[in-house]
Amino acid sequence: MKTPKVIFDNDRIRVSDLRLSPGESSKVTFTHPTVRWQVDEGLDKTGPIADKQVHFQENDSTCELHNVAPDSILRQVWFEIKKEPRRSEEKTKEILANAVYSTNVGTELLFENRWCRVWDFCLGIGEGDPSTPHHHVLDYVYIYVAPGRLLGYRHDGTPGLFDSINEDGDVTWNDIPDGAELDPEYAHGGKNGYGHLPMREYLVELK
Repeated sequence: MKTPKVIFDNDRIRVSDLRLSPGESSKVTFTHPTVRWQVDEGLDKTGPIADKQVHFQENDSTCELHNVAPDSILRQVWFEIKKEPRRSEEKTKEILANAVYSTNVGTELLFENRWCRVWDFCLGIGEGDPSTPHHHVLDYVYIYVAPGRLLGYRHDGTPGLFDSINEDGDVTWNDIPDGAELDPEYAHGGKNGYGHLPMREYLVELK
């Protein structure tokens, strides 16, 4: 049985990358609530798993995977949430509602519960609108699942905030302080910085 490779770990979250070659299996009982996120299409013995499909595992639950695809890797990124949420659901909703800018920090919200919000962040070649910033108000972690580059713009559309060049598997964690929802400095726009590759990032906000 193969276990996932831990690629980031702090007091709030552990991020692991599971890659099963054809014929390989994995069986894990989770000690923390965990987001399992499929990277590209996979074929398990129970059937196909769609790209970007999200599963949530409660602690003490078990996941068993077996890659039956003849010629492709079955890959998932796992986000183990190691602590209880910092705030109540009511307080989290209040913070999100009070943000100066949109709190849609990805291109699609795939899953949400009392622990987290799970965002796909995918920009095709030339995509991204620096004039529509998003506002980070919750602690968050993201992983690139392919080489990519994101150009950051300040909340007013000014370029040059950052130029983030990443390889597949790069992970970044960000602590967001109380009151960030009222501070435009925690808002920014983004644009794909490569003219030949999409940008693929998986982002999890912790409540």
